[in-house]
Amino acid sequence: MANFWCFLSLFLALFFTHPFTSAADTAYNILSFGAKSDGQTDSTKALLGAWSAACGSPAPATLYVPSGRFYITHAAMNGPCKSNKVTIQIDGTLVAPSSYSNDVGKWIIFDHVEGVSVIGGTIDGRGAPLWECKARGHSCPDGATSLSFSNSKHIVVSGLTSVNSELYHIDIDGCQNVLLQGVKVSAPGDSPNTDGIHVQGSTDVTIMGAGISTGDDCVSVGPGTTNLWIERVTCGPGHGISIGSLGKEYQEQGVVNVTVKTAVFTGTENGLRIKTWGRPSDGFVKGVVFEHVMMQNVNNPIIITQNYCPGEKNCPGQNSGVKISQVTYSDIHGSSATPIAVDFSCSPTSPCSGIGLQDIKLTYGNKAAEASCKNAGGSASGFVVPPTADTAYNILSFGAKADGQTDSTKALLGAWSAACGSPAPATLYVPSGRFYITHAAMNGPCKSNKVTIQIDGTLVAPSSYSNDVGKWIIFDHVEGVSVIGGTIDGQGAPLWECKARGHSCPDGATSLSFSNSKHIVVSGLTSVNSELYHIDIDGCQNVLVQGVKVSAPGNSPNTDGIHVQGSTDVTIMGAGIGTGDDCVSVGPGTTNLWIERVTCGPGHGISIGSLGKEYQEQGVVNVTVKTAVFTGTENGLRIKTWGRASDGFVKGVIFEHVMMQNVNNPIIITQNYCPGEKNCPGQNSGIKISQVTYSDIHGSSATPIAVDFSCSPTNPCTGIGLQDIKLTYGNKVAEASCKNAGGIASGFVVPPSCL
Repeated sequence: MANFWCFLSLFLALFFTHPFTSAADTAYNILSFGAKSDGQTDSTKALLGAWSAACGSPAPATLYVPSGRFYITHAAMNGPCKSNKVTIQIDGTLVAPSSYSNDVGKWIIFDHVEGVSVIGGTIDGRGAPLWECKARGHSCPDGATSLSFSNSKHIVVSGLTSVNSELYHIDIDGCQNVLLQGVKVSAPGDSPNTDGIHVQGSTDVTIMGAGISTGDDCVSVGPGTTNLWIERVTCGPGHGISIGSLGKEYQEQGVVNVTVKTAVFTGTENGLRIKTWGRPSDGFVKGVVFEHVMMQNVNNPIIITQNYCPGEKNCPGQNSGVKISQVTYSDIHGSSATPIAVDFSCSPTSPCSGIGLQDIKLTYGNKAAEASCKNAGGSASGFVVPPTADTAYNILSFGAKADGQTDSTKALLGAWSAACGSPAPATLYVPSGRFYITHAAMNGPCKSNKVTIQIDGTLVAPSSYSNDVGKWIIFDHVEGVSVIGGTIDGQGAPLWECKARGHSCPDGATSLSFSNSKHIVVSGLTSVNSELYHIDIDGCQNVLVQGVKVSAPGNSPNTDGIHVQGSTDVTIMGAGIGTGDDCVSVGPGTTNLWIERVTCGPGHGISIGSLGKEYQEQGVVNVTVKTAVFTGTENGLRIKTWGRASDGFVKGVIFEHVMMQNVNNPIIITQNYCPGEKNCPGQNSGIKISQVTYSDIHGSSATPIAVDFSCSPTNPCTGIGLQDIKLTYGNKVAEASCKNAGGIASGFVVPPSCL
């Protein structure tokens, strides 16, 4: 998993530094305004001159900073601008003064701007002299924040690196709709007050894919922050992610709706912190979610402290008035550097309420860590490993044998019957070892809407395919079931060999299937060598598949990784899939499908379809695939329909932030699928495909045609969008082919659009 994150971070950093400017944008190179790339000549006037020209342009414009080091004293880039699309494309480095005598407070600032994007490059705050001054206890200025946005909206910062800021690296204050993605922040662990990203008084801010190492909070959240989303952040060294400090003032805006998910903290002072002053205040914190977080030797992994009072001035003996409520910690794992890993020190006059702990596993050394609670109320839920006897049903207690040969099917079903029949939340536990299971149908409804299948071992299918059960392990009509960890081994090789020899063979069995179910979680599961599909989601609602691994040889037939059909609100996150067919396949009747952070290869890519086999068929609506990597696959992003009459459709599909590595058909729509040329030759597909967007797709094609739209002549594709595409074939630009396809292209598109 660590290797995956390292690769993904590198991948994001690489492709987000490509210039995304359209050929129609007007560009202003700071060299044309007199800038010098020697790192010593003052280029401030040139930068501001280029800004004035770009901001004054009525058409979209780009301010370009080429390679080299450009010395900037202080740059205030104020708006409003005439256009709501100004791009700052940085290929070089902006360098601050090394002397801190000019205490400007903010080094590079954008104020009252709209639609400004800062793409790529490096800003070097050169903060070391100021840090040294502070370390010696001298009288020093506070220092300057390196990059600040204030009173602005629709802002993007992508692929930027900020090093050695005197104070905060990036500050978002009084802004709306801000996206920071793929940024890197670096400063020594002992550099004072060098918060990585600070957000306050702002709404709808998203921080994605950031790598932050600094001397203070990796991300700090101030008063008046609402709708903040932080995802895929690595932090360390630093002080963690902190909401606060809050409550310094009596009249203070609250913090509402903050989500932190899929983060890794390494050697930090804190992990997830909420911090308030120990003094009266009408501030509040409400609606916070921390989930899917790994702690690696963190001093205070989970902490709420409401007695902050630096220097014991203006607050000793007082209680915090900040009200903290509805804070959820879910799936927090790893190691604490201190015995107390969970520390809730809340205000005695305004106790914390609605605190939720779910699926927490934090260790200290070789033992479980401790928890401390003062004035905190809430609930704890989820599985405990090893499970406790009063809530868990261990299949060993029902007669299972961990030898991989003794039939343990009856024991598994007995444990399921007990867990499903429990009126309280229950856990079915599969310990370490290999357990032979012939066929397990685990049917509902259950008495409780929370049943966890905790697998530490491996469930093994029969190696003989003579018993063609269709589905090996199936959950039907269940609600609130979670399958956590472990491995399922479909032992599909004998069946694949039968098919390869052209013998009469059964279709095979899907390894894990959910049907007619809702509120399902599959997390951390590994599926290997399924006879047929690995995981099948059919007729379900609200399903989360996260952190799964799927593995089968590239020549294993029909071994789709994850198949979804007839289902709504399905999310697939952080999956690594290598198989012999589609990594993810999407069938009729799928709505609101979200696929993110998936690696695919070998395999046939991510495929919507095949669709249109039946005349009366449900459509596919609202599918998003983002931040995916395809390596050596047969296809990348595919939509496939039968060449026959149908009333089905595909509508509202987004493919974005995708890397292709030697993929045969990176982008493909084919509407003439007809295996064996039976029941459809000469017919045209009736499937209507519309509103499909491809954005930020990069990499290499293994064939000359990298973009292939072969749509139906009677139902042409409409509303196809291509934006920021760069696909190569060998050492040259790939080609595009369009048949019966209409739409638009924008931004940097290679191969040139054929729409």
